[in-house]
Amino acid sequence: MKKEILRLAMMAIGILATCANAQQAIDSTSPPSSGATTVNDLAAKPSAYLGQVAVIGVVAAIKAGQGFTLVDKREYAACGLSCLNEPDTRKIPVRWHGDPPKLEQIVRITGVLEKSDQGLVFSAKNVAEVAKE
Repeated sequence: MKKEILRLAMMAIGILATCANAQQAIDSTSPPSSGATTVNDLAAKPSAYLGQVAVIGVVAAIKAGQGFTLVDKREYAACGLSCLNEPDTRKIPVRWHGDPPKLEQIVRITGVLEKSDQGLVFSAKNVAEVAKE
């Protein structure tokens, strides 16, 4: 009986340790990749990323109180903010009601991509500046 209780207690500790490790908080400055996808990958196949998703991009436009638009880091490096108006530029509108990030800031967004009546909507849950590479 004591061995069974000890075994169950050890299993519970193992499960709790795994859960605690999986729910680490995101710092205000995240590492460059951290398993996040790129704007180009997400925009190319958005249905493959439905649900919880993390994406890294450059803030290209801001609508205070509504959110902002991200472009891919590589596109931004090639042509700056002028890419935003080009039809071939992949961009992601992000709903965000917190303090907006700075224009041209590289950020890591975690949130939910879901279908709505207006199409796909990406609602941010966390916005963090990415450390410079």
